[in-house]
Amino acid sequence: MTTVTRFAPSPTGLLHLGNIRTALINWLYARTNNGKFILRIDDTDLERSKDEYISQIKYDLDWLGIDYDETFNQSSRFDRYREQFEKLKADGRIYPCYETPEELERKRKLLIAAGGKQVYDRSAMELTDQQKKDYEAQGRKPHWRFLLKTERMKWDDLLKGEIDIDLTSLSDPVLFREDGVPLYTFSSAVDDIDYGITNVIRGDDHTSNTAVQVEIINALDQNKITFAHHALLKASSGDKLSKRDNVISISSFREANMEPISILSLLATIGTSNSIELKDNIDQIKSEFKLSTISTSPGRIEIDVLNALNKKQVQKYNFSEIEERLKKIDEKIDQKFWETIRGNLNVVEDIKQWTDIVFNSETIKPSDKDYIKIAMELIPDDPWNDETWGQWTSAIKEKTGRKGKELFLPLREAFTGLNHGPEMKLLIQLLGREKIIERVEL
Repeated sequence: MTTVTRFAPSPTGLLHLGNIRTALINWLYARTNNGKFILRIDDTDLERSKDEYISQIKYDLDWLGIDYDETFNQSSRFDRYREQFEKLKADGRIYPCYETPEELERKRKLLIAAGGKQVYDRSAMELTDQQKKDYEAQGRKPHWRFLLKTERMKWDDLLKGEIDIDLTSLSDPVLFREDGVPLYTFSSAVDDIDYGITNVIRGDDHTSNTAVQVEIINALDQNKITFAHHALLKASSGDKLSKRDNVISISSFREANMEPISILSLLATIGTSNSIELKDNIDQIKSEFKLSTISTSPGRIEIDVLNALNKKQVQKYNFSEIEERLKKIDEKIDQKFWETIRGNLNVVEDIKQWTDIVFNSETIKPSDKDYIKIAMELIPDDPWNDETWGQWTSAIKEKTGRKGKELFLPLREAFTGLNHGPEMKLLIQLLGREKIIERVEL
């Protein structure tokens, strides 16, 4: 049997790191088992689903290198859901309910007060045909619940081991709303059957859903799915990740010029028994993937760790690998410029700060004017090389008696306007004698 996995985002917001981690795990599991990876867009909620989010989901996956073999939108399958709804109806597995949200809330409060299970009482199953007609005459439309018959649902979870859910502690789930729209629990079960999904790998917040969905699948066909529930990622604060948190959306990282491999490296190792480290490429991630290494304890997203991975990746780049990208920033960037500057970059595009420093003609007024005047009187003649800076600062030291920071820092600030940066012996060669003379305003 061919392994088939799926990633099923709802287009109601931007994908965040937690969403992409689930997509990556499913993609890796399919690819390492010579299987198939499906992108399913869960857009049955037509009011909240947006086309721009669908486009963004696909763009995010493509940008990261997570390809899919097939994709479909649930909104295109309403006829199929209705067909399967009619099957359950004919088999007596769903029943109409006419309670309003306020009436259901009142029931819930009474159950709490009585200290009983907060489970729907199935009173709708006792309604006579006349009572149903009376409700509909009042303008009420029914929502439809699935009749749970199994007392306990057990399965062997690939990550959590044996799972045993007491279904008597759960209310019969609503499968169709009053407006005829199918809910996730039902549409997902129908899709998993129709598309031959063999492995559902998702967050452990879906564990109780799984118990219900297995019974729905068995009512329609026969469950052939193996499940795995991973712990969810959390923000560094310990809070749950949210689509509303744009700080950790994939698009926000792309806009911040983060490297895709940095994000993938973090997501492939966070919350696993492996150390977090930068990978060479997605093929390395694939070759090292083992589902069994994923921990059942939640990992925490530390943006500082992601930034460190990204900085390491930037510093790994050879000029030839990103020459075209650099030319779009400034055509004057050559190999020597890149090799001098890259160690000071957090993202590649930060190099723009250094092209401004090296190539523009802005003058700088030194704060330590008398000292810089002496330095400029001792400026070496061309040509400059790796020895020039040492020779120049030795001459300045001999003339002024300065050493350490008092010697070097005023020179860096006078020549670049910054108190940090690449080695000055390399940077002054990019600047050149003429530029330094032109820049220093005495």
